[in-house]
Formats: sequence, C-alpha cells, structure tokens
Amino acid sequence: MRRSAILVSLVIGLLGSSGCISKKRQDRAQARVDLGVAYITEGQTELAIATLEEAVELDRRNIDGWNQLGMAMMKRGEHERSEAAFRRGLRLNDEDASLNLNFSYLLLKLDRSEEAIERLEAALHDLIFREPAKVLNNLGFAYYTQGRYGSAETRLKEAVMRAPHFCQAWYNLGLIYEALSRPLEAIDAYDHVVMICADDAAGSYLRAGGLLLENGQTEEGIHYLHRVCEDWPGHPACLEAREALTKAEGS
Repeated sequence: MRRSAILVSLVIGLLGSSGCISKKRQDRAQARVDLGVAYITEGQTELAIATLEEAVELDRRNIDGWNQLGMAMMKRGEHERSEAAFRRGLRLNDEDASLNLNFSYLLLKLDRSEEAIERLEAALHDLIFREPAKVLNNLGFAYYTQGRYGSAETRLKEAVMRAPHFCQAWYNLGLIYEALSRPLEAIDAYDHVVMICADDAAGSYLRAGGLLLENGQTEEGIHYLHRVCEDWPGHPACLEAREALTKAEGS
C-alpha cells in the first residue's frame, strides 16, 4: 500500500510539473507582459521583445504574452517570427478576438486577405471582446481588398453602428461607396471623419474634395482641397490636393 501511494504521488508530481505552473509564476509572467506592453507604447521595441520573451518562457499559456510578442515582432519587421507568436497563441484559444485582430493586421500587410478574413470571422465568436467594431472594420477592409464590396459594406455599416465615432471605419466605408459608384454616400462618410476626427482628416478632405469636383460642386470641392494644404502642409495628401487644385482652378 505504501509503495502504491508513493507511485501515485510521483505520477501526480510529474503531471503537475509538466502541465501546471504556480500562481506566483503566472503573476510574474503577467507582470513581464505588462512591462512589455509599456515598452511597445514607448517605442522601445527591442526591450519589449526581450521582456515578452521572458514572459512566455515563464508561462507558455499566457495568450496575452504571445499576442503582444507578435505585435512587437511585427513592429520590428520580423514577419515570420510575428506570425509564429500569433499562431502559438491561437493554439491556446482559436477565437481570442484581440489575438485574431492583431494577427489580421499582419496578414493584411502581407496581402493575405483571405487568411485575414478567416481569422476575423473567428474573432466575431469571442462575445466578451469589448471592441467588436475594430474586428468589423478590419473585416470590411479585407473584403474591400478582394473586391467583395457588398460584404465589405455590410461589415463596415455594422462597425459604425456599434462605434459611431470610429473614424477609420467611416473612411473605409467611403472607399466602398466610391467603389460602388455612390459618390454622395462616399462624401457623407468622409464628412463624418471631418466632423469627428478633425485633426486627422487630411485623406477625407482630399477624397471628398475630389468627389465634390467630379459632381459639379466646384466651390465646395476647392474649399476642401485648400483645407488639406492649409492644415497639413507636410502631408502627402497635400501634393495630391495641389495637383487637383491646379486642374480645377485652371479650367
């Protein structure tokens, strides 16, 4: 009996050492994740990567650690290692919305929109994620890159319905309406960006200005294009605005 008890204890000990870690070690790992995120925010990518690698070494089941490591690697341009980190996290939870959302940025950057759609559709099953509009926005943009404008419009409308002040979603919706040859709706979408995100609306002023000119609203279109260079003289959009103004004011 005593020998059997010893064997059972050994088996339990082995199982514990192979699959479980202490609460103290988990807390240490999460503390490293939090520090790594702070380094990412500060732009200290190298420190972030080193810290996050320590975190996942301490706790291989820390999904947030793999997620943030993937983000840090992506910022450094280490795309293969970034993907490996995201996929390691997905092995722990295939539907984690934050992880899938961040992975989708990498996939879209690499022109792998079909894979991005797959990951984003999976993310929609994570019902506790507090920012579903971000998932819907990326999903809409991924459909847009494939020319699937109907699906893109549906998802982007859902995004702005859930988050009415989400400027990136309104801008992407404007791109969809342009692709669908619905200029008035596109102008309205860009105007939402102008009203909500006035400090970051150079692209919306530019696109709306061009559409206004095309639709015979010359004075208003010129006004929009002038605003681009008045407010953002060093922005790449200013060069395009000047070219459009030269044609409009010279005709």
